[in-house]
Amino acid sequence: MTLEQDPEVFGDKDTKQQILDATVDLICEGGVECVTLRRIAAKAEVNLALVNYYYRSKDNLLIEAIRTLISRFDAAFNALEDDALPPKERLKLFFGQYASHLLQYPGLAKHMMNKTPSIMGSLHKYSQYSKTMKQQKMLSVLRETTGEQDEDRLRMMMVQLFGAVLMPIVAYTCAEPEDHDENLPGVHLPSVEIQVDHLIDHYFHKYEI
Repeated sequence: MTLEQDPEVFGDKDTKQQILDATVDLICEGGVECVTLRRIAAKAEVNLALVNYYYRSKDNLLIEAIRTLISRFDAAFNALEDDALPPKERLKLFFGQYASHLLQYPGLAKHMMNKTPSIMGSLHKYSQYSKTMKQQKMLSVLRETTGEQDEDRLRMMMVQLFGAVLMPIVAYTCAEPEDHDENLPGVHLPSVEIQVDHLIDHYFHKYEI
Protein backbone atom coordinates (compact mmCIF):
# COMPACT_ATOMS: atom_id res chain seq x y z
CA MET A 1 0.00 0.00 0.00
CA THR A 2 1.38 3.45 -0.92
CA LEU A 3 1.50 6.41 1.43
CA GLU A 4 -1.43 8.03 -0.38
CA GLN A 5 -3.54 4.89 0.06
CA ASP A 6 -2.90 4.37 3.76
CA PRO A 7 -5.85 5.93 5.65
CA GLU A 8 -3.87 6.02 8.90
CA VAL A 9 -1.06 7.98 7.28
CA PHE A 10 -2.61 10.07 4.54
CA GLY A 11 -5.06 12.06 6.68
CA ASP A 12 -7.67 14.48 5.34
CA LYS A 13 -7.48 17.58 3.16
CA ASP A 14 -6.82 19.85 6.17
CA THR A 15 -3.80 17.90 7.37
CA LYS A 16 -1.24 19.96 5.46
CA GLN A 17 -2.57 23.16 7.01
CA GLN A 18 -2.70 21.48 10.40
CA ILE A 19 1.01 20.65 10.12
CA LEU A 20 1.83 24.21 9.04
CA ASP A 21 -0.18 25.68 11.92
CA ALA A 22 1.62 23.44 14.40
CA THR A 23 4.99 24.56 13.03
CA VAL A 24 4.02 28.22 13.31
CA ASP A 25 2.91 27.67 16.90
CA LEU A 26 6.20 26.00 17.81
CA ILE A 27 8.22 28.85 16.28
CA CYS A 28 6.11 31.35 18.21
CA GLU A 29 6.63 29.46 21.44
CA GLY A 30 10.34 28.77 21.32
CA GLY A 31 11.95 29.93 18.10
CA VAL A 32 13.14 28.07 15.02
CA GLU A 33 15.92 26.29 16.87
CA CYS A 34 13.37 24.47 19.04
CA VAL A 35 11.44 23.02 16.09
CA THR A 36 11.93 19.37 15.16
CA LEU A 37 9.90 17.16 12.85
CA ARG A 38 8.90 14.93 15.76
CA ARG A 39 7.68 17.91 17.79
CA ILE A 40 5.73 19.17 14.79
CA ALA A 41 4.09 15.79 14.29
CA ALA A 42 3.24 15.54 17.98
CA LYS A 43 1.72 19.02 18.14
CA ALA A 44 -0.23 18.50 14.92
CA GLU A 45 -1.28 15.05 16.15
CA VAL A 46 -0.32 13.40 12.88
CA ASN A 47 1.98 10.60 11.79
CA LEU A 48 5.57 11.73 11.22
CA ALA A 49 5.38 10.26 7.72
CA LEU A 50 2.70 12.82 6.86
CA VAL A 51 5.01 15.71 7.66
CA ASN A 52 7.60 14.31 5.25
CA TYR A 53 4.94 13.52 2.66
CA TYR A 54 3.52 17.03 2.50
CA TYR A 55 6.69 19.10 2.90
CA ARG A 56 9.54 16.73 1.90
CA SER A 57 12.00 18.38 4.31
CA LYS A 58 12.16 20.36 7.52
CA ASP A 59 13.60 23.37 5.69
CA ASN A 60 10.68 23.47 3.25
CA LEU A 61 8.24 23.43 6.14
CA LEU A 62 10.12 26.13 8.05
CA ILE A 63 10.18 28.35 4.96
CA GLU A 64 6.39 28.13 4.68
CA ALA A 65 5.93 28.70 8.41
CA ILE A 66 8.18 31.77 8.50
CA ARG A 67 6.49 33.17 5.40
CA THR A 68 3.15 32.73 7.17
CA LEU A 69 4.43 34.60 10.22
CA ILE A 70 5.89 37.40 8.11
CA SER A 71 2.55 37.80 6.33
CA ARG A 72 0.89 38.41 9.69
CA PHE A 73 3.21 41.36 10.22
CA ASP A 74 2.37 42.66 6.75
CA ALA A 75 -1.08 43.66 7.97
CA ALA A 76 0.50 46.31 10.18
CA PHE A 77 1.90 48.04 7.11
CA ASN A 78 -1.62 48.54 5.79
CA ALA A 79 -2.02 51.18 8.49
CA LEU A 80 0.51 53.32 6.63
CA GLU A 81 -1.88 53.51 3.67
CA ASP A 82 -4.95 54.60 5.64
CA ASP A 83 -5.43 58.07 4.16
CA ALA A 84 -8.34 58.71 6.51
CA LEU A 85 -5.77 59.21 9.29
CA PRO A 86 -3.15 61.97 9.58
CA PRO A 87 0.35 60.64 8.78
CA LYS A 88 1.54 60.79 12.38
CA GLU A 89 -1.45 58.75 13.53
CA ARG A 90 -0.69 56.20 10.82
CA LEU A 91 2.81 55.83 12.24
CA LYS A 92 1.42 55.32 15.73
CA LEU A 93 -1.01 52.70 14.51
CA PHE A 94 1.66 50.89 12.52
CA PHE A 95 4.27 50.74 15.28
CA GLY A 96 1.66 49.81 17.86
CA GLN A 97 0.46 46.86 15.78
CA TYR A 98 3.96 45.77 14.82
CA ALA A 99 5.20 45.85 18.40
CA SER A 100 2.13 43.96 19.59
CA HIS A 101 2.82 41.24 17.02
CA LEU A 102 6.39 40.88 18.27
CA LEU A 103 5.17 40.48 21.83
CA GLN A 104 2.64 37.92 20.65
CA TYR A 105 5.27 35.86 18.82
CA PRO A 106 8.38 35.81 21.04
CA GLY A 107 9.87 32.90 19.13
CA LEU A 108 9.88 34.98 15.95
CA ALA A 109 11.64 37.79 17.77
CA LYS A 110 14.40 35.33 18.68
CA HIS A 111 14.58 34.28 15.06
CA MET A 112 15.02 37.90 13.97
CA MET A 113 18.04 38.16 16.27
CA ASN A 114 19.50 34.77 15.28
CA LYS A 115 18.55 34.21 11.66
CA THR A 116 18.95 30.66 10.41
CA PRO A 117 21.12 31.11 7.26
CA SER A 118 19.62 28.29 5.20
CA ILE A 119 16.06 29.40 5.86
CA MET A 120 16.65 33.09 5.30
CA GLY A 121 18.68 32.33 2.19
CA SER A 122 15.72 30.48 0.72
CA LEU A 123 13.52 33.47 1.49
CA HIS A 124 16.01 35.99 0.10
CA LYS A 125 14.07 37.10 -2.99
CA TYR A 126 10.80 37.28 -1.08
CA SER A 127 12.46 39.19 1.75
CA GLN A 128 14.17 41.66 -0.57
CA TYR A 129 10.96 42.44 -2.44
CA SER A 130 8.97 42.72 0.77
CA LYS A 131 11.62 44.86 2.44
CA THR A 132 11.79 47.29 -0.48
CA MET A 133 8.02 47.72 -0.70
CA LYS A 134 7.65 48.22 3.05
CA GLN A 135 10.46 50.74 3.21
CA GLN A 136 8.84 52.81 0.50
CA LYS A 137 5.57 52.88 2.43
CA MET A 138 7.35 54.01 5.57
CA LEU A 139 9.47 56.63 3.79
CA SER A 140 6.38 58.05 2.11
CA VAL A 141 4.58 58.56 5.43
CA LEU A 142 7.70 60.05 7.03
CA ARG A 143 8.01 62.45 4.10
CA GLU A 144 4.37 63.42 4.51
CA THR A 145 4.78 63.88 8.27
CA THR A 146 7.93 65.99 8.19
CA GLY A 147 8.08 67.58 4.76
CA GLU A 148 11.64 66.27 4.53
CA GLN A 149 12.75 65.42 0.99
CA ASP A 150 16.28 64.18 1.65
CA GLU A 151 16.19 60.39 1.24
CA ASP A 152 19.12 59.79 3.58
CA ARG A 153 17.50 61.78 6.38
CA LEU A 154 14.23 59.92 5.92
CA ARG A 155 16.02 56.57 6.11
CA MET A 156 17.81 57.72 9.25
CA MET A 157 14.45 58.57 10.83
CA MET A 158 13.08 55.18 9.85
CA VAL A 159 16.01 53.33 11.42
CA GLN A 160 15.81 55.40 14.60
CA LEU A 161 12.09 54.81 15.02
CA PHE A 162 12.35 51.07 14.42
CA GLY A 163 15.22 50.88 16.87
CA ALA A 164 13.42 52.88 19.55
CA VAL A 165 10.18 50.92 19.27
CA LEU A 166 11.26 47.39 18.46
CA MET A 167 14.68 46.66 19.95
CA PRO A 168 13.54 46.81 23.61
CA ILE A 169 10.74 44.39 22.76
CA VAL A 170 13.07 42.02 20.93
CA ALA A 171 15.52 42.14 23.85
CA TYR A 172 12.69 41.48 26.31
CA THR A 173 11.29 38.53 24.38
CA CYS A 174 14.77 37.05 23.92
CA ALA A 175 15.52 37.22 27.64
CA GLU A 176 14.91 34.24 29.87
CA PRO A 177 11.56 34.48 31.72
CA GLU A 178 13.27 34.72 35.11
CA ASP A 179 15.19 37.79 33.89
CA HIS A 180 12.12 39.82 32.94
CA ASP A 181 11.50 41.25 36.39
CA GLU A 182 15.17 42.12 36.84
CA ASN A 183 15.61 44.26 33.73
CA LEU A 184 13.97 47.36 35.20
CA PRO A 185 13.45 46.74 38.93
CA GLY A 186 10.72 48.90 40.40
CA VAL A 187 9.68 50.21 36.97
CA HIS A 188 6.28 49.34 35.54
CA LEU A 189 6.09 50.29 31.88
CA PRO A 190 2.80 51.42 30.35
CA SER A 191 1.14 49.60 27.48
CA VAL A 192 2.79 49.39 24.06
CA GLU A 193 0.23 51.83 22.65
CA ILE A 194 1.03 54.47 25.28
CA GLN A 195 4.77 54.04 24.77
CA VAL A 196 4.41 54.38 20.99
CA ASP A 197 2.19 57.47 21.34
CA HIS A 198 4.74 59.07 23.65
CA LEU A 199 7.66 58.30 21.33
CA ILE A 200 5.99 59.53 18.14
CA ASP A 201 4.66 62.71 19.77
CA HIS A 202 8.10 63.62 21.08
CA TYR A 203 10.05 62.56 18.00
CA PHE A 204 7.94 64.68 15.64
CA HIS A 205 7.30 67.56 18.05
CA LYS A 206 9.25 70.10 16.01
CA TYR A 207 7.15 69.35 12.93
CA GLU A 208 3.90 70.34 14.64
CA ILE A 209 2.20 73.35 13.14
